[in-house]
Amino acid sequence: MRSILLILILSAFCKFGLAQQVFSEGVIEYEIAIDPPANQEGLVQYKGSYTITVKGTQVKEDLILENGYKSTLLYNYSTNSVHSLKKIGSKHIAIELDLLQLQKRRAKYEGYSIKEVKNDKEIAGVNAKASIITYKDGKTTDIFYSDEWLNGYIVFDNFPGIKPLLLSFTNYNDDGIAIHFTAKKVIATPVENAVFRIPTHYKMMSNNEYQQLSGK
Repeated sequence: MRSILLILILSAFCKFGLAQQVFSEGVIEYEIAIDPPANQEGLVQYKGSYTITVKGTQVKEDLILENGYKSTLLYNYSTNSVHSLKKIGSKHIAIELDLLQLQKRRAKYEGYSIKEVKNDKEIAGVNAKASIITYKDGKTTDIFYSDEWLNGYIVFDNFPGIKPLLLSFTNYNDDGIAIHFTAKKVIATPVENAVFRIPTHYKMMSNNEYQQLSGK
């Protein structure tokens, strides 16, 4: 009897463990659509892709829009460093950002509540559970998340501290722009360290130097 009980407990534990794996290495690709502010006529919706590549404490985020805009963020949480890779004209630059400052910017989104709703569906081949996020100012937004994966070192700017891997969500910016994300691929696979290296032809630059270069 004890053996049977032990087997049942271990089986349940294994199932729970499998359902709570950290997404520690692999690639997540989102389709994105960017809606302009409602009060600005003549602007159109942009579409593109947002790809997150993970290997342990290293995270790479690639944004590519259909209008040709590209941006890359490289995070290394072992060294607490973050770099933004950009191309300005013919120049390729790697801007060193302040990780602590980026974290402070997310503070305004903290303190939200989560209410689970019964509206499960499949996204990118993964079972997605639905919830409603309510922020401190009363604004709400819907999310779909994986009950199989935890996000580990992946940080979702408008949902700081959230544990499950988000599969569908919307970021609302202060300027009224809404960015819709829907996962297209979720692939747990080995990733080469070279993916997270700054290319040698990029010029290293501080954020202050970049602000001066761009005239901000």
